[in-house]
Amino acid sequence: MKKVQISEFRKDIVSGEWTLVSSLLQKKPLFFANKNPKKTSVSKEKCPFEDPKKNGNPSPILWYPKPSKNSNSQLKDWFVQIIPNKYPVLLKNNSCPSFNRIGPYKKIDGFGFHEVIITRHHNKDLKKMSVEEVDLVLKAYKERYKMLEKDKCVDYILIFHNHGELAGASIEHPHSQLVALPIIPPDVSRSIYGGLDFFQRNKKCVHCVMIESELKEKKRIVYKNKYFIIFVPYASRVSYEMRIFPLKHSSDFEEISDEERGYLAEALKDALTRMAKTLNNPDYNFFVHTASAKVKDVPYYHWHIEILPKTYKWAGLELGSGIDVVAIPPEEAATNLRAKN
Repeated sequence: MKKVQISEFRKDIVSGEWTLVSSLLQKKPLFFANKNPKKTSVSKEKCPFEDPKKNGNPSPILWYPKPSKNSNSQLKDWFVQIIPNKYPVLLKNNSCPSFNRIGPYKKIDGFGFHEVIITRHHNKDLKKMSVEEVDLVLKAYKERYKMLEKDKCVDYILIFHNHGELAGASIEHPHSQLVALPIIPPDVSRSIYGGLDFFQRNKKCVHCVMIESELKEKKRIVYKNKYFIIFVPYASRVSYEMRIFPLKHSSDFEEISDEERGYLAEALKDALTRMAKTLNNPDYNFFVHTASAKVKDVPYYHWHIEILPKTYKWAGLELGSGIDVVAIPPEEAATNLRAKN
């Protein structure tokens, strides 16, 4: 029987949350040479991101030259480039998707944009880059976000980075990804509505209250500069989770100024370096959580970056109960991370 290609969001009839069913993932190859990413790596010569266009990837949507190059540089001088994902989980349509019913269930077509943000050097991940180079990556995040938020069908844009096979990366060459969605994803939705509920009851941003508390206690703070703070959350989801928040309230990542972005680059590099030293270079994920692309400057949500190292595998307790189990108390994790500077 011929397989039908499916990309659609399906709504759980009980929880009301969305699941993405995408058979397009079956086409995606793995470029790790070994199931254990700490062992043999795929060579630069065989890496599809070493020279993206030459290796059959689409032409860049956006690219930036090396920080040392001027604006007249050619593509051969690229340091960051954004390309459409060759194996997207979402598909672009000519019109916005609409809700459909299948018996008691609801679905919506898997419309969206799925793109890859690639950096130049095969063995130079973000923690090994200069602050100026990390800033250029963040600039690419911001500029592409601002381009896509204008699409009338896009409700949410998620930027994320998978480092290592255990974190879901299929290619070890450093890269981030961006997905633009016609829905607000469940984890973000819970956070946004939780923030709204707190604001309606207390007339304060819950994240601002959290930052104020962390600054007062100082137990879980890892790092702070002029514009940003890094701390281990009081109710962490995994051991050594870190979050980077702007000290000043802002709901929209894409509105970050050039000066602030430089300080964010400094904070992100610092967090990843400390984590690598403390945990012996673990696989990890980080992502940018920001407000909806269609709603600006809300008083109840505070954009931030969440960094989650792979320190533990979920088992029956976590999967069956939905309760995250954390082995290292956040206060101890923060103490250990502060010691690694």
